Amino acid sequence: MNKPAHIYYPWLQTYWDQLTRYLQQDRLPSALMLVGDDGIGLSSLAQSFAHRTICLSPTEDNIACGECESCLLFNAGNYPDFYHLAPEEGKDSIKVDAIRELSKSLALSSQYTKPRVVIIDPADAMLHQAANSLLKTLEEPSENTCLILIAHSLSSLPVTIRSRCQLVTVKEIELAQAQAWLNDLACEETDQYLRLANGAPLLAYDLWKKDTLALETAIFNDFLALLKGRLDPLIFAEKCVSLKDVPVLKWIMSWLNDAIKCSYETVDQVLIQTERSDDLKVIVEKLNLKDIHGLLDRSAQLIALESYQVNQQLMIEEFAIQSYALTLK
Repeated sequence: MNKPAHIYYPWLQTYWDQLTRYLQQDRLPSALMLVGDDGIGLSSLAQSFAHRTICLSPTEDNIACGECESCLLFNAGNYPDFYHLAPEEGKDSIKVDAIRELSKSLALSSQYTKPRVVIIDPADAMLHQAANSLLKTLEEPSENTCLILIAHSLSSLPVTIRSRCQLVTVKEIELAQAQAWLNDLACEETDQYLRLANGAPLLAYDLWKKDTLALETAIFNDFLALLKGRLDPLIFAEKCVSLKDVPVLKWIMSWLNDAIKCSYETVDQVLIQTERSDDLKVIVEKLNLKDIHGLLDRSAQLIALESYQVNQQLMIEEFAIQSYALTLK
């Protein structure tokens, strides 16, 4: 029995239509960059588009047929004109040697008439030398070849790389589709888990499997205790650092965002966490608006640095001490 074609997630339909229009209009760019948060399915979208690009007999629904010679080779992982670069197992970065090997392969003639496709996932995992090496390939693109770069942190990529790619930025997804998908998987408390995942359905599913609602509540209460001067900042930081598989910093950002809304006496309907409006007012009471904005900016900086080789524990400790010190003024 043949494997089915790669299918993108339903909440990305708008972006799938945007990508496939390049094929329908015969104007496939030499380099595309898919930009969006981790956990929304960009890898699946890129794989599905690569599969559709090489397919010899697309379906009426504009997806790969899964049955032609090219599809059979692609599904078996043996299609010669498809390349997928990712960090080595157990590593966080893509090294220059991998990019150099890719460049050598692209210098050779393709074996099929369909475009060659390269996926670099994630592109923001490339080390500096690797990015510089890729730049040469982007400046002199191989004929009938499309590079698809996946980026979760656009600012971490050099401007020279970004400027040579056609950007497809996933800003909003079909939330109803995401909720339906989670419901079909028997996920309970769908809205709460999407909130914990900052709207990323795949991350929401992962958090649901780990039963993290209670954990998030515990960390929130610890943050309030920190602001009240009842919890040592180093203990709070240690707890945050130990939770490597959950987006603690993004949770803190959502609490601070809601606290700012509460400071303007915003109606509950626009809060991220309506059930915590009373507790959020504690943050407003303990910190002035300028301080809350300062902590919000600092937490955003920490999130941006998560993919870099920096001492995360030290930075979170500094953030916790800063938060604690502000309430003592």
